Amino acid sequence: MSGIGYFFLGLKLLKEPGIRPFVILPLLVNLLLFAGLTWFLAAQLSAIANWLNAYLPAWLEWLLWLFWLAAALLWLIVYGFSFAMISNTIAAPFYGLLAEKVQARLSLDAPQTPMTATALMALTARTLAREAHKLLYLLPRFLLLALISLPLYFIPVAGLVVPLLWFAWGAWSLALQNIDYAADNNAMSFPAMRKSMGENRFLSLSFGAAAVASASIPLFNLIAVPAAVAGGTAMWSDHLRQGAQPRH
Repeated sequence: MSGIGYFFLGLKLLKEPGIRPFVILPLLVNLLLFAGLTWFLAAQLSAIANWLNAYLPAWLEWLLWLFWLAAALLWLIVYGFSFAMISNTIAAPFYGLLAEKVQARLSLDAPQTPMTATALMALTARTLAREAHKLLYLLPRFLLLALISLPLYFIPVAGLVVPLLWFAWGAWSLALQNIDYAADNNAMSFPAMRKSMGENRFLSLSFGAAAVASASIPLFNLIAVPAAVAGGTAMWSDHLRQGAQPRH
C-alpha cells in the first residue's frame, strides 16, 4: 500500500466503533484551532496582497500573477502545515491514545493505557516530552528553510520553487509527526523512528504529502489530522516497527 493509501485507511479506521470515541476531543481542539488560525492567516494573506499592490513597480505589473500564484500556494501549504503541527502538539495526549486504539484494532501486541487518572497523567507527561523532542529537531530546520526561501520568494519565477520546498518539508515533518505516536507508544526512540522512515522514504513522503494536502482543505482538516494519526499508526505497524518494544 502507498503512503497515500495509508492516509485513506486512516479515514476508514476513524469510523470503527472502538476508535470513534477517541476522535471526539481532538475534533473539539481542531474546531477551536480552525477558527483562530483561519482568521489569522487570512489576515496575513490580505496584508501580502495590499503590499504587492502598493509597492510592486509598474514595469513588473505583468508579473503580478506569478506573485499571486506563489503567495496562494504558499498560503495553502503554510495553513495546512501549521494547522496540523499545532493540533498535533496541543492534542498530543489524545492522539497518543488514538494511536493505541488503532494499533489494538490492527494487532494483538498493542500497548494499553489504563483509563485511570495516574495512567493518563503519565501518558500526558510522556507525549508532551516527546513533542518537545520533535520540536528541537524540527525548529532549526524550519528556520533554515525560511532563510533559504525568503530571498527566493522575491525573485520572479524562482519564487514558484518556494511552495514546492515547503511542501516537501511539510510532507516529511507531518509524516514524522503522525507516525511518531505509535513509535512512542511502543518505546521506539525518536532517532530509530527517523532511521526507519529514511529507509522507507518514498512511503513516508507520499503519506506526508497526503497529510499536508488534506490539512490544507478548510473544514476537511478537522478530521484529516486524526485520520493522519490513524493512518500513520497503520503504516508504522506494517513497515516501520523494527526495533520497537511494546509498553505494558
